[in-house]
Amino acid sequence: MTTFFIIALVIALTGSTIVLAPLLRDFFKGGHEESRPGLTLSTGILVALLVPLMSLVLYSRWSTWDWAATPATQPAATAEQMHSMEEAIATLEQRLEQQPDDVQGWQMLGRSYMSLRRFSDAARAFQQVAELSGPEATAAQADYGEALFLSDPGGMQGEAGELFRDLVNRAPDNPKVMWYGGLAAFEAGDDAEGRRLWSQLRGMDLPPEMQRIIEERLGPADVGTAPAVASAPETSSEAKPLAAGGIRVSIELDPALRGRIAGPVPLFIFARRPAGGPPLAAVRRSSSELPLSIDLSDDNAMMQGIRISDQEQLKLVARLSMSGSPRQQPGDLFGEVEYSRDGEPEVTIRIDQVAP
Repeated sequence: MTTFFIIALVIALTGSTIVLAPLLRDFFKGGHEESRPGLTLSTGILVALLVPLMSLVLYSRWSTWDWAATPATQPAATAEQMHSMEEAIATLEQRLEQQPDDVQGWQMLGRSYMSLRRFSDAARAFQQVAELSGPEATAAQADYGEALFLSDPGGMQGEAGELFRDLVNRAPDNPKVMWYGGLAAFEAGDDAEGRRLWSQLRGMDLPPEMQRIIEERLGPADVGTAPAVASAPETSSEAKPLAAGGIRVSIELDPALRGRIAGPVPLFIFARRPAGGPPLAAVRRSSSELPLSIDLSDDNAMMQGIRISDQEQLKLVARLSMSGSPRQQPGDLFGEVEYSRDGEPEVTIRIDQVAP
């Protein structure tokens, strides 16, 4: 990978030189900027400086999947990279103050903000892209909706949910719309629509993290809606070290509730913010595995760009679904605990309540 970045840097610098050299030659010969319509010396210098920096930083943080999302498993940028990117962003912000109609500039700014997890700033940048591009630019609308979703504690309960429900009708083949439209449907209790949208994503070349999330939510392909076990049993968590920022969760069922389970039912383990909102991480197992010990980590993230290791407080929930649906229904059995990073990384959830 180091060799690749060196080669990429050389290519980027070569491209920058091609852009900049003619401008400098004309400038020192006394030429005028007006002699090259649409490309001033100052703009050329800015592009030449930004191209290699933004190319390397953004490529190192984004997957080949064409979404403005950073997989939770990718390493964080170094302090030097972060400082360099902040400087580049500041330069781009200043340029956009002078050229507020630059759609590509706003798009680059929004993606840069996403890379730094500045989701509120990204939402404002992508809103500019959406407004400048018009309502027919559904890809721009989807970028805006994604940033809204990641910046709003209410998740799909707010404007983002409304936007993606609309985009499902206008851009049904857009993978990002399918993904977030499915999340919006699940959050609204429309499991059939959520399953329909995510089932369409199964055959696409998705990142492994997203494939895993879909399999955990829907179960294995060509299986009914409520399989007893959605994934192969993991090896005991005692046999492997806890991932950085991970939480070791032991789940047990209150003996007084065992009589309510006639056979194996799905067991869902969630991590969400204490204030509510959509699950940040989730695992699907089976009641037949109880008592169970699992590790919740960034590998179980439900949303690209949000990691549970960044959360100081979490609510951990274990629920036995009598209906097979991930959404709580009357009669489900559940237990929950509040988790704080100040405490131990191991917690126990006792399933001892019945959903009304």
